Amino acid sequence: MEEIQAIEDRLDKMSISYLEIYNELLDHYTTSLEQVSSDKFASTKEVLDEEFTWSVVRRMDKELLNSVSTQLQKSQLELLKFWKLDFWKVFSIFAYTSLLIVVYHFFSMDEIKVIAMVPACFIQVALLYHSGNYFGFPLDPNYYRPRNVIIQAVLGKSSLVFGIYLLFLNFSFILSNHGFQNWAMALTIIFITAYNLSILSLYTLIYRKTFKVVKA
Repeated sequence: MEEIQAIEDRLDKMSISYLEIYNELLDHYTTSLEQVSSDKFASTKEVLDEEFTWSVVRRMDKELLNSVSTQLQKSQLELLKFWKLDFWKVFSIFAYTSLLIVVYHFFSMDEIKVIAMVPACFIQVALLYHSGNYFGFPLDPNYYRPRNVIIQAVLGKSSLVFGIYLLFLNFSFILSNHGFQNWAMALTIIFITAYNLSILSLYTLIYRKTFKVVKA
């Protein structure tokens, strides 16, 4: 039990970014050390510590994120053929788009802007929470929690999509302020639909088990 705690203490001090790397290293340490006698535990662990230094672990973190991000991009491009996504989820996106058209006939573009922004902001907050990024301030200054690399990669891509979405959305409202309300509304509908389909495809990939991770 003390040996396991010593291993976990070592890994915790490394501030490993991703849960997958943490689990791989924990398994590697445990497998290697359970084969040696107690009097050789310290020396064997020291060899492992020298093998997995801070710089090595940082490289593993980076390689894992890059690998998953590349796989994520390829998978998302395939899923952006929206007819391959869940029918009811895609239907809800187009129903939401239709609702915006109805709202446009009764309210101004300002109301449309709020309706367009709230779900997008909610999605970003939800991804931030589930990715393991911190919302509070832990009392323990040494507290660190590895994050799920797939959700973290999804968060990075969704943040990029969200930024592009805001850019184009603001462009449509500039058009509206200059008297091109119909053009602004048409572009807003296109932007919202494209954004929601993109985010849906990213969310779908979170639950896939096909991503490969780096082995220790």
